[in-house]
Amino acid sequence: MRVSKNKNQLNKIKKLSSKAIVFPLLFSLIILSGFAGPNPNYELWKKLLNVDWEYKYSEEFEMDVPLPIFPRDVKKLDGTEVTIRGFVLPVETTDGSIIVSYYPFSSCFFCGGAGPESVVAIFLKNEREIDEEEATFKGVLHLNDEETGLIYELKDAVEANSNF
Repeated sequence: MRVSKNKNQLNKIKKLSSKAIVFPLLFSLIILSGFAGPNPNYELWKKLLNVDWEYKYSEEFEMDVPLPIFPRDVKKLDGTEVTIRGFVLPVETTDGSIIVSYYPFSSCFFCGGAGPESVVAIFLKNEREIDEEEATFKGVLHLNDEETGLIYELKDAVEANSNF
């Protein structure tokens, strides 16, 4: 009789301890799932980073140069308004654009293992000085498959959530 009473108490303790673990875990997942929606910025960058390359001879440069082969889902974005968040690179340009990278400066295209598909030339409507920072921009995306310039350009851009 004493053994069965101890077994019952042991079973109750196991049930309580499993509820004590499962309930807070389940509650946390429910709460966090409300905050975790699809990240549109990640989805955009995921598409932009998926580019193939082909080499063609350039008369201007007298050598083979890589030209982008844009997938269908990227071609659909050409000429559409998009919002993109990235890291502003401390690079001076001759065309007045600023360069935004998917990667922070320490591993960007210009200084590490990333490629030209990981940067966008941003042409702001209203020029302003921008420090090396993470920022969000909205504008019209244009694809560039020419021999010069970045393959992605954001024209008529404004800094999102800004008065500029």
